[in-house]
Amino acid sequence: MPEAESADRVLRRLCLHAQTFTSFVSIEPPNALLLEIRGSLKLLGPLDTLHAGIDACWRRLELTARSATAPSTLGALWLARAAPPDGPPVQIEHPGSLAGHLAKLPLACTAWNIERLHTLRAMGVTCLGELLRLPRAGLARRLGADAVRDLDMALARQPSPRRAFVPREFFRERLDFESEIETAAYLEKAVEPLIRRCAQFLRERQAGVQGLRLRLRHRTGPATCVRLGLADVTSEGCRLMDVVIQKLGRLELPEPVRSMELTSDSLQPLSGASLDAFAGMAGAFAGAFAGAFAGARAGARDTAPQLVERLRARLGEAAVYGVTSIPEHRPEAAWRRVHELHLGSALRVGGMTPEGAGDGAPRDAMPRPVWLLEEPLPLESGLVLEQGPERIESGWWDGKGVARDYYMARHLPLPHGAKLWVFQERQSKRWYLHGLFA
Repeated sequence: MPEAESADRVLRRLCLHAQTFTSFVSIEPPNALLLEIRGSLKLLGPLDTLHAGIDACWRRLELTARSATAPSTLGALWLARAAPPDGPPVQIEHPGSLAGHLAKLPLACTAWNIERLHTLRAMGVTCLGELLRLPRAGLARRLGADAVRDLDMALARQPSPRRAFVPREFFRERLDFESEIETAAYLEKAVEPLIRRCAQFLRERQAGVQGLRLRLRHRTGPATCVRLGLADVTSEGCRLMDVVIQKLGRLELPEPVRSMELTSDSLQPLSGASLDAFAGMAGAFAGAFAGAFAGARAGARDTAPQLVERLRARLGEAAVYGVTSIPEHRPEAAWRRVHELHLGSALRVGGMTPEGAGDGAPRDAMPRPVWLLEEPLPLESGLVLEQGPERIESGWWDGKGVARDYYMARHLPLPHGAKLWVFQERQSKRWYLHGLFA
């Protein structure tokens, strides 16, 4: 995980702790939090008590933190940066005394860029007090208007708007059983109230989820965790319940279950697009799997996402995937598997169009087959070349270089004159089958 991403995740978790003291918390990358505590003084004050409670929270989390309180957010941030690690917290309540405290701080507490700090050192300025005594017009001309604005915000001469941290919302609810449940069939009935409340929770917020986690607790052994993946974002209770039924139908319980907890992924906005046009297509495919989907609702017409969800529940998350193209000339290296499935068009598979070239290809380019063999197969004779050649020479930099001439062809021994995608190696002059057209 990149270091910047890790620091951001830590700050977001710390915001949840900080929100026990105030509802307005904002993140100041890379390592600071800003808390608006004026509205909390009546409930949690006085200031000494509130400040001590916040610092005690960081100590319980085994964090080394430096804190300061000031009439301006930027002023408090600068004071905290310059505070000694083991010294008492700085507390400034009156705006009139703020300038005197800031004047003692070194320029590094501003976290300005290195060019600006070098400019100030070349001018003989080493602390904020010396900087504040300089003419504003000259500062704006030499350092820029944003530096003067920072000084005004630190001195509480103008407001310093911040974006408040909003925690990601998700559904979580636990259900304890009066008696232990020993079979998955009874679990299906027991989980229905949780699914209904989850669907209601999502409808009230006009949001959806793309995954659920079901945690089954036993008397002695470790809990059983079941991951429930969805093909796209949804709030439909029937789809959520359908995925649960498919998963629990294959589950073998190591011990009787005493309680269960249902947790959703973070809430996401619902898409306005409709996939009802695929109901018939998905229903036709689902009929082929009627034996595997015996638990499906009788007479129900499934959408394409529901079909994907059922296949994944039965075959595993990794067994049903999408395909996306990669900018690469070698056909075997020009695609990769992706978990996301793009169901917006029936004629598209992972960004590639059957019987045609990929996106952005010239209209007169030779078509590419969707079906590629895992390994090219040698061919002896009987080829009738219909289109080509398309020369591909690539891969010399990674030791897997190819030099091939590709053709569309028919193989006379094959019935119905099937269309093939073949190539001839330029060095050996041997022919290989690499793909088939539908």
